This record gives sequence, C-alpha cells and structure tokens, in this order.
Amino acid sequence: MTALQDQGSYMLGYRREDVEEDRRLNLQHVMITQAIMNGRFIHDTIPISEVKGAIADICCGTGIWLDDVANLLSASGQAESSSMLIGFDSNPHAFRHSLSPSIQLIEHDCTKPFHADYIGKFDLVNMRGLAYAVPEQSFTNLIKNTMQLLRPGGYLQWLETESQLWKAYPSTKEISEALDKIRAERDDRKLVSYLPHYMLRQLLSLDAETDDSQNWPSGDAMNLIYFGLVSAGICNNLPAEKTDLNSDFSKTVLETMKLLLQGSLIRRQSENGENNIDRGLEVSDIQRLMGGIDEVYESGKILVGGLFPLLIARKSPMIRDR
Repeated sequence: MTALQDQGSYMLGYRREDVEEDRRLNLQHVMITQAIMNGRFIHDTIPISEVKGAIADICCGTGIWLDDVANLLSASGQAESSSMLIGFDSNPHAFRHSLSPSIQLIEHDCTKPFHADYIGKFDLVNMRGLAYAVPEQSFTNLIKNTMQLLRPGGYLQWLETESQLWKAYPSTKEISEALDKIRAERDDRKLVSYLPHYMLRQLLSLDAETDDSQNWPSGDAMNLIYFGLVSAGICNNLPAEKTDLNSDFSKTVLETMKLLLQGSLIRRQSENGENNIDRGLEVSDIQRLMGGIDEVYESGKILVGGLFPLLIARKSPMIRDR
C-alpha cells in the first residue's frame, strides 16, 4: 500500500513518489503471495464463485494485487463482463498503466467516506499492510468506511505486518535493536501498537448491538471466518525446492526494516529544538543500525522470519432489524 494524506504518520511517506518504492511494493506483493499466502491471492476460505462481481483493494499501491486477481478470475472462467475491480489510494503516482482493462484505480483517502455509488457494492474487499501508515485514531474510520463498501454476505480479507513478530535466525543484537527502534518510532507516530489485538477488537466492535449513531450502522455486523498468525520466511517448513524463497523473503523484510529506519532518521534530522546533542546521538544510532542491516543483507548468513496476522470475515448476509 502507499501513503494516505496524513504524511506525519506514514513511515515510508518520504518515498511516495519514488519509482523504487513502486518496485518495492510490487516485490512485496510477490513475497506476500508466495511466502505468506502460499501462492494464493484470495484466501481459500473465500469461495471464488462468490466474488466474481465486484472487488475492491484498499490503499492499492500500484494495483498489482488487483491485476493478478483479474487474471485469476479470467483463467478460472469466473470473470463477468460487468465485473468491477477498483483500487483506492491517495497516491496516484503509484498507479500502474499496464493493468487489465477491467481495473479502475481511484485517488481517494480511505480514512474519508467513499462515494455513495460504491456503498454496499463489493463481494470482496482486500486490505493489507496499513500498520505503518494509518494512525490509530484514523484507522477506525478507515475500517468503518471499508466495511460499508461490502454488500451483505461480502468478504473482508485483511493481512497485516507486525514487526513485533519478526525474528532473525540466528538472533543478532543489531536486528533486535533495529526492531526496538521501529517500535519506538511507531509509538511516536501514534500508530497501532499491536496489530493482532487491534484487528480482533475492531471486528468485535462491528458486531456490537447498539443503536448509538456514533457506532457502526445496522447491517455492518461481521462474522469471523478465519483469524491466525501466518508463518513466513524461515518460520515456514518449506520443501527443499523452495528454500530460496526464505532468502528472498528475508531480503524483502530487511529492506523494509532499513526503509522504516530511514523514515525515522529523516524525521529526526528535520526536527528543530534545543536538544541538538541528544538528537545527534539518535541520528548516529539509527545510521549505525542501518549500516548493520546492510551488512546482514549483503552477507546472506542471517535469515528473517515472522508471523503475520490474517483476518477473514464475512458481512452478515441479512441486514439486522433493530
């Protein structure tokens, strides 16, 4: 995914108009598909036959997930002439120009309400990788807006990145320090502190029986289909012919770690204030950790693995009468 309008929260916001960030997003998509989703674009608890009409991707980045889904539907014979595949993102710079003609990418900050034309129209909504972009107070609005896109009976597929569940093998002091620094930066930017708990709390809040107009509207109850911490990287027991995937996945995670630290470094270098000495020490420390990640990346001797929270839910087929 790419940036929302709140650039102060997005830890990779400084790359939003960088073609290298587009490349990283596309490579990240491949790694998610192969290393986390076991080669699937849509989780196998979601019947493909029920999502052939309209699919939305929230904070879609380059639109590569939608492109692969369009090809999947076409190959399986599930695509309809009236199929609607739409990606929403606030950064149109990332939009690719070689997508399937069935795909439309729309500039939109997903923390803001969607146009009425899209409400209740989608069979499937995909969200992933928002943990380092959306402050917690805005995340609730994003989820509320996203749920309103689903038709009754529609599915939500929500995959997140949680750095607190990343591990290096063998463990190193520098990688542990880098992860601690990333968590501290996350707190400074008021991002969600721990994704698995947050995701489940949000889902449960959607099923709250209340008439309070400030809460979820009637009919937005969600039924949990699947929730788990999916292993990836060295955490997976891959067959011998796929061991290269662990190396590729590790490099993707290490690159992401360095870029998150770079965001922290840029923020500190741009700060004004009286504590110049303290800030200078912090800058030097971050630069040291970035250098350490470079060494690990080049050596290839340390692999990185982790657990990734994945939530699949279905909107109540019938609107509840209150």
